Amino acid sequence: MGVPDYIRKLVGAAFVVASIAIFSDFAKSARAEVPAPSPVVTRRASSATDDFGFRLLKLLAKDQKQNTIISPLGIATAFAMAYNGAAGGTKTEMAKTLGLGSLSDEDINRVNHSLMQDLTKADPAAQPEIANALWVQKDFPINPDFRTVCKSFYDASAANLDFVGDPKGAAAEINSWVDKNTHHRIPAIIAEIDPATRLILTDAVYFKATWSFPFKKAETRPRPFHLMRSDSRPAATMDQSRRFFYLENQNFQAIQLPYGNHERYAMYVFLPRKTAGLRDFLRSLDERHWTKWTSQFEENNGEIALPKFEATYSKRLSDTLKAMGMRLAFDGSKADFSRIPLHPTPARPLFISDVEHKTWMKVDEEGTEAGAATAIVFEATAAFGSPHPFVMIVDHPFFFAITDQESGALLFAGVVMDPTLTSSAQ
Repeated sequence: MGVPDYIRKLVGAAFVVASIAIFSDFAKSARAEVPAPSPVVTRRASSATDDFGFRLLKLLAKDQKQNTIISPLGIATAFAMAYNGAAGGTKTEMAKTLGLGSLSDEDINRVNHSLMQDLTKADPAAQPEIANALWVQKDFPINPDFRTVCKSFYDASAANLDFVGDPKGAAAEINSWVDKNTHHRIPAIIAEIDPATRLILTDAVYFKATWSFPFKKAETRPRPFHLMRSDSRPAATMDQSRRFFYLENQNFQAIQLPYGNHERYAMYVFLPRKTAGLRDFLRSLDERHWTKWTSQFEENNGEIALPKFEATYSKRLSDTLKAMGMRLAFDGSKADFSRIPLHPTPARPLFISDVEHKTWMKVDEEGTEAGAATAIVFEATAAFGSPHPFVMIVDHPFFFAITDQESGALLFAGVVMDPTLTSSAQ
């Protein structure tokens, strides 16, 4: 079977914090220790990334027959590196789509650098990891400032490969890197490499943590899970009764399930009141509502019944990002990534040919394990209180998010249409 053309022109994408880099004098100073950003700037940048993640998820989660899981952190981080090389209208469009607003390049780079450093030290009982890399055609000179910014702020390694003479070998090396940095949960991000490819940016996110209060396997039993359609199917469902942080109103129930010893990380589960209410919930999901809702959780005694699930998701993001306003970056005649090559050639400009996003997640009695990969390929042209004990039975489609409680960063977010599914359509 032939490989589809859009896969041959692969750009992989997967997990996120929106960020920006800068060049020239600041790129040189980046070799020194990076100053920490202010808490206000950190919150503004994190809010921008969360909002980008919610907007992207809402556009992707339209298929009622599949689960949709993305890593806003991974996707935004990959595009932060790409943004380093953008200029003119291309940069303006990318900033608007990523929601960067008036944040300066310097501040956003500092936020991303600080977050990457902080996540790995937050809790010994949780294992979040972020890795980045640049893969360059061996005879294509890269601007040293671009390389320096990616290395200094995103700890991105760099390697020269032969996309033209040995595309299979180049793809194998990139896929090996993705496989290693997702702990073998995503074995490949690239199928084939087009000979016109000059640069591939990759990002990998991995997360593994045990619940602060694990579920007992003896309490897990089958329960009917009602699909968006009229039918239902049995799903292995975990059960736990204790004191939780909880929120409910006339539209949904929501619960916070912390991870690790310090509860720095947590999963939020939002269950619409109506079996088919997820679509209406997603319409209201944005950064403003998210901030409001997560500030209203209160401690309360209750019971949670949550289905176990294991899911993979793979999606080409190019068309969705264009629909969000990022059009020039994908236009072979109008894209401006002139800050990437050492010697920009107007007749043969770089442009993004494609973006792929892949994720994998498993949720069970012990905790959560998840991985995501992002690759961007560049080519050259030829509230309400809850005073009484609650019962929250997650038995129909729901939304969830895994967050860093301190920065507010969304590591993963998704919707579960059917917890018995293990993969999604391409």
